[in-house]
Amino acid sequence: MLTMRVIGHRGACGVFPENTLISIVKAVEYGVDAVEFDVRMTSDKVLVLFHDEKLQRLTGVKGLIREKTYNYISRLKVKGEKIPTLREVLEYLEKTQVKIFIEIKEPDIIDDVLNLVESYKLKGRVYVVSFYHKILNIARNRDFKTGAIFVCRPLNLKNLVKNLELDMILPRIDMIDKELVSEARRLNLEIGSWVINDEYDLERARRLNLDWIATDYPDKIIKMLKTSKLF
Repeated sequence: MLTMRVIGHRGACGVFPENTLISIVKAVEYGVDAVEFDVRMTSDKVLVLFHDEKLQRLTGVKGLIREKTYNYISRLKVKGEKIPTLREVLEYLEKTQVKIFIEIKEPDIIDDVLNLVESYKLKGRVYVVSFYHKILNIARNRDFKTGAIFVCRPLNLKNLVKNLELDMILPRIDMIDKELVSEARRLNLEIGSWVINDEYDLERARRLNLDWIATDYPDKIIKMLKTSKLF
């Protein structure tokens, strides 16, 4: 039995286009414990899976997601795959057993996202994760599990947890040491990290005894966890 649980980062984005339905489906087929994806909103208030504020990197089209209608967005492709709506993805995930990590990229869409999740009766399987403390506060007040993402060490983890009533912290792997893990355990927090894509970082995560690891290559990482003598 694997002690660290695996999150498919943006699905299986090292192999399939990030935040697309095929990427999420394949991550589930590979055997992940959870999938993670990013949510933004179009100009006509349709929730879609997309990481960047700008369309350029993934679609080659200039402009912001927030400036475009869903009718426009629906015609764009990310390496041949359409940009899915949150509704489409939740309809698929409702039929699975995996946990769901939703990174909400814009504070003003939080209620729309949570309302849709609740309509699919997925609340118990969802972690709302974000850099934005406002998002985490709102999600906690609505009884969702929450996780704070950060790329630097918090000055005072105890105060952070107290103010946000967190369930989890998700620092980048190079921000974690045994001291931080011990403090998280004392505060009854789960601790996960990203992005674990090779044996070096996987071994580092194992030595730190993390609960969750997010990876772009869930197929490779799950195989390494199952077959390596180190685990």
